[in-house]
Amino acid sequence: MKIRQSNRRGGGVSSGDSALAMRVREVEGAPVVTVRVVATGGARGEDIPGLGLVTGRMLSEGSQRRSWRRIAEDAEALGMAVASSASFEGHGVTVDALADDWEQALEWAAELMLEPAFPEERCRWVLRQTAAELESLADQPEVVCSWAFQEQLYSPHPLARRLQGDPQDLERIRPEDCRRFHHRCLEAGVTVVVAGHVPAGDVEKAVERYFGALAVPRKPLPEPVAPVGLPEPRRLVRIPPGDQAHLLMGHLTVPRRHVDGPALRVLAVILGAGSGLGGRIPSRIREKEGLAYVAQTHTVAGAGLDPGRFAIYVGTSPATVERAEAAAREELDRLLEKGVTSQEVEEARSYLLGREPFRRETARQWADLAAQAALVGLPLEDADARRAALERPSRDEVAAALGRHLVVERRPQRWVDEREAGEPAVGGHDHPALHGFGDGGSHRLVGQAGELAEHALVELGAEHRSEAQRVAGGGRQPVDQARRHLGRR
Repeated sequence: MKIRQSNRRGGGVSSGDSALAMRVREVEGAPVVTVRVVATGGARGEDIPGLGLVTGRMLSEGSQRRSWRRIAEDAEALGMAVASSASFEGHGVTVDALADDWEQALEWAAELMLEPAFPEERCRWVLRQTAAELESLADQPEVVCSWAFQEQLYSPHPLARRLQGDPQDLERIRPEDCRRFHHRCLEAGVTVVVAGHVPAGDVEKAVERYFGALAVPRKPLPEPVAPVGLPEPRRLVRIPPGDQAHLLMGHLTVPRRHVDGPALRVLAVILGAGSGLGGRIPSRIREKEGLAYVAQTHTVAGAGLDPGRFAIYVGTSPATVERAEAAAREELDRLLEKGVTSQEVEEARSYLLGREPFRRETARQWADLAAQAALVGLPLEDADARRAALERPSRDEVAAALGRHLVVERRPQRWVDEREAGEPAVGGHDHPALHGFGDGGSHRLVGQAGELAEHALVELGAEHRSEAQRVAGGGRQPVDQARRHLGRR
């Protein structure tokens, strides 16, 4: 595969100040092109919960030139795919087309991004759709538990809430709110990504022609309040009766750009984040003791501009929750006491390096990675840079990252029954709680479908306030995460 890349900001404004950035990549292969345009903001910058998601979805619901129906008909006539979306850190437009139609795709992306109409009727429709989606997600026990987990970890930061907001928030949103928020995000910064079998030089000129109005000094959005977390280190969430419980344990880690990120990703595979590799937690809980249907561990879950999460997830029987929790804690104690082996580090590194080429096989994949890279400020789409970063962590570096970011300490635990909100918490168990910080990637809780779970435990290290206030900044994937439970990257 032959690749030519150009990364720069436009309009003659100094490279760090312009609101317009472009990333163009020639990718030989299938005669297709992907255009992605992403504005900085998303749920991270919204002032009404759910506004970022609704604004992103509204971009393809009509422009100053065309209605949503005309947009759909024109796209179908040319065999294009046009979509708009939002994530925690940005919202924007994607157009997939045949390579010969690259300029038409770029023009349409500019139209939807710079001339959105936010029609009231379509806004009402998108709001109803989002509310229905929220209601559907609330019927899934594993999703409800993941919401509670993030609330425990991130409050009062925006990551503590759902990407869709809640029904009351959605009722407040009006087209003028979308219009105002979108304009503010355009001022904060826009990245135009074009990847495919296209002439890079001509594409760069076209980007400047269609998006030149954005080549002005950018106006960054205010930083959100730092994550502090709720005071209760242990929480019991009641969900509909069934045959499975969901156990989540963890604490905040560090942003995507943290220097320990690659080492923590290696550690995640060692613990149980690698597909096809058992990892210590799954091997102990699922394979050896047969206590779980699903067991996963992540050290850098969902990290972006803000801290990610160290998270252990176990889908188990209500009767074996305590045994699964004890087994997970024992494995963490053993890890902290004896560390990792050179063989484990080498196998984990090989796994991470081996999957990298498969993330860059299509123009769409290149465009997605380039858009992510622009938001987080990392060369994620650069295969050589990624390989160098993943080859770097040695056993000593992984051990040092482990010591800095995963700590087990003893503290009282409290139980909260969600069915009796407002009632005093009961119980009081002296269990070791997880406490500390690391770095993040993206994480999705996986549970068994159907009639799920009699209860779920959500546990974290409490009193991580001072460290949380010290941590700032990192980024996440600019993809539509509205139908994903735990997000990033």
